[in-house]
Amino acid sequence: MNLLFPYMARWKAANWTRYHQLLTKIAQKGHHVHVFQPPALESDETNFHEIDVKLPENLHLHDLHIIDIIWKKKYPFDKLVKKGSYSIISNSRIKKAIKKYDIDTLLLYNIPQYQLSKIDSCFTIFDFADDYIAMLKHELQKYSNAFILKFAEKLLNKMISNTDLTIVISKVLAEEIGVKSYIIPNGVCLEEAQIGMGTEYRKTYKNPIIGFIGSFEYFIDFDIIISTAEKLPDMTFLLVGGGREFQSVKNKIASKKLENIYLVGSKPHDEVLKYIDSMDICLNIFKPIPISHGASPIKLFEYIAFKKPVISTRIKEVQNIDKDFLYYADDSDEMVECINKILLNKDDTSERIERGYTLVKEKYTWDIISEQFLELIQNHKQSHLKKQ
Repeated sequence: MNLLFPYMARWKAANWTRYHQLLTKIAQKGHHVHVFQPPALESDETNFHEIDVKLPENLHLHDLHIIDIIWKKKYPFDKLVKKGSYSIISNSRIKKAIKKYDIDTLLLYNIPQYQLSKIDSCFTIFDFADDYIAMLKHELQKYSNAFILKFAEKLLNKMISNTDLTIVISKVLAEEIGVKSYIIPNGVCLEEAQIGMGTEYRKTYKNPIIGFIGSFEYFIDFDIIISTAEKLPDMTFLLVGGGREFQSVKNKIASKKLENIYLVGSKPHDEVLKYIDSMDICLNIFKPIPISHGASPIKLFEYIAFKKPVISTRIKEVQNIDKDFLYYADDSDEMVECINKILLNKDDTSERIERGYTLVKEKYTWDIISEQFLELIQNHKQSHLKKQ
């Protein structure tokens, strides 16, 4: 298979997404994966915080040039403008690349790629990986209105009907779109999660360590974490990641003069794993908003791969995944209660950890998920050929 993936961010970035995991596995299985990416950009988004990443032999990166006056200039709604500009400019180049690299499979994942969904020279897949309408509404803020959102929803529905196969990241989103789709969740590479790899980091901080990894974005409820740290001054709260809310979180910590919260910023994926290993308890803390409820958090599976107890807010898809191995807290009082329960009741904690690990091992590894993805493609390609 020769698969082309038009990415809207830099591939060698601190934000290690489902596409990095899934497409890397596919390349390692012998398929050729061509990733097209926009130029480098100074941005608060971790999708553009570049790091050194070793690529598998069959994964090929292609930079699409965009003139500086378009790409480096700051605009109102900068994120939306740049994504839209990149998608428009890349359309003709992607079509040429399909011929040049003999592409038989095209993977799309966002509304600005609508024009590419019309391509009929290869097998097309749409990955419904986020609540795109809720994301758009947030990015537009006060300029959001019913007309814009309805138009975006119309384009989204057309993308689904245009493409040959629709996959979706969660049961919540599958029910939301209301058309035939196949769930391809997130997961973890168990081989990467080597217990003991974070020993040196653990020595750096006072124990116990309560930790969070992930993007510092609007859908993460840092207020709960900060409030909990305020109530537990003798425990370390270690927050790993970066993003548009990083400075705001840093300012809140400073205003409360909290010395038990440590912000280490964006880190390469292998370092992130070391930080997880150094933690005693891991946090999967989201705000209860639509984009959160449909998420299948990679961090959740990575925490479990290291056999860590996990405290989560009550978001719908996480509750769908849970088989009585998670702890839940929607405010700081509940979180304090969960932390104490985990630390004091070791037998219950161990049982939950093992239940979670067994589930992940049997259902949520990238090896298993990539095989499911490849099988879906093969089966639908055969059906597609029979119809022609």
